[in-house]
Parts: sequence; C-alpha cells; structure tokens
Amino acid sequence: MSGVHSIDVAAIESDFSGSYVIAPDVYVCVTADGSVVLDLNRDKYLGMSREQTELLAMAVPGWPQPIWERLPESQCLRRKSDSDAVGNADAVCRGLVNEGLLIQSVVDEGAVAVGDEVGAGRACRNMRGEWISIGDEMEVGSVVGFGDVVNFASAFVWARCSLAGRPFIATVGAVRARKAALNLELDWNPLRVAALIDVFRRLRPYVFAAEGRCLLHALTLVRFLSQYGFYPEWVIGVATQPWGAHSWVQWESFLLDTNPEKVCGYTPILVV
Repeated sequence: MSGVHSIDVAAIESDFSGSYVIAPDVYVCVTADGSVVLDLNRDKYLGMSREQTELLAMAVPGWPQPIWERLPESQCLRRKSDSDAVGNADAVCRGLVNEGLLIQSVVDEGAVAVGDEVGAGRACRNMRGEWISIGDEMEVGSVVGFGDVVNFASAFVWARCSLAGRPFIATVGAVRARKAALNLELDWNPLRVAALIDVFRRLRPYVFAAEGRCLLHALTLVRFLSQYGFYPEWVIGVATQPWGAHSWVQWESFLLDTNPEKVCGYTPILVV
C-alpha cells in the first residue's frame, strides 16, 4: 500500500535488547483491549492501549505478547520510518520508567537483568478452559471439629489484619514466603480438598459474607487450607470493558469455592 511502511520488528527488538526490564513487584497481563499493569508497591493498576502494548512487547523482554491478530499494516505500526517507531517505543518505555514500572538497564552478555526474577508467579493460563468447581460441582460432606474452628478463626484474623493493617505488597510477600517455607509435596486428591472446602463453607457465614469481599475470602481460604498442609494458588485477575478486579483460589484444574462463571471473564495478573 502506498505510503505505508512496515516496521522491522527484529530491528526494534535489537535496538532495545537489555535496555528496559520490568521492575520488581510489577506484574503485567494482556487483555483484548491492551495490557494491565499491577504495581504492588503502590497497590495501583495502570492500563495500556493496544498500540502501547505492541510497542512494549517489542521493546521490553518478558512483556506479554498481544493476543489479538497483528497485521503488518495495522494502524499502530504505520510510521514514516523505523526510527520513528523506535522513538515511539522509547517514549512509552521512558514514561513507565518515570512511573517506576520499568527499569532502564544495560545488560552485559552473560549478566542477569534486574527484572529477570520478576516473572515468577505470573500465569498465562486460559481461564476459559475446562474447570471443575469444588464446592459447587463437587461436594463432600464433612464433620466440623474444634480444631477446624480454631484454624478458621486464626485464618480469618490473619487475613483481615493483613488487609487492614499492612501494605498489600507485604500481604503478598507473607503468602509467598509461607508457601515457600512449607515446601510441601503431599499427595492431595480432590476429595480431601472438597472435604476441607465444605468445612470452610460451613464456618464462613458465621463470620463474614463472601459477596463483595473476594480478597478477604481468598486470603482466609488460602490460610485456612495451609494449616492442613495444602497450599493452592491465590489468584488476582483483571477485566476490561467494564473494568474490574477479582480474587479467587485455584488448584490444578479445580476452582475452590467459586465457579467458572464468576472468574472466566478475568485474566490472571498475579498468582501466588
């Protein structure tokens, strides 16, 4: 097409190789509308457009690739020259450096980039896949004992105090550290998990309502299960159009005390 220049993506990636990395405690996911950035240090979300996402995916190692079809002559790549595209990418990156979301770092060959470890905990799992809901589709009756009540009470107090009395990044760090310290390799099966979920569901209504309190619910459940030596994944997901954030607990192909209809519209941005 006359007047349209297709960018040499490889050249742009070469120009930016090692120049920018995602800052620690910053998490990114890509949705159909662009990207969403979670800055745990400030407990803040930032949305990026499709055009910005494409530029960042080319310029920043580890930035998730767009999930939409990218045409060589798409609007965001219609530049007068490759140098213009590099300039636009650099401008976007510098803006995120100023926000503390990227770090500018020239990496020598063989060296480790500042943000290399940041990708740990990110999940690219498709929430529209096949899920089984423990607590809805799979139910196992249980007997609630005194120890269960104590475990639930301590889990709830910990979760509520963590959310109310400390920065969110500290709560995430505490969950991650406890999970790493337990380092359990127990042979769990869905029936054992379902029995514990039944205990949790029977006790939870006496203390708090789950509706509108997904963070408290998820953190209490994760802490409760950890006291039995079981540590599933705590997930925070985001959605756009309309904007929303949600938290839940999952394990392998099972959703714990939630169902696919409630979470399939969200893209995981943080998994602990």
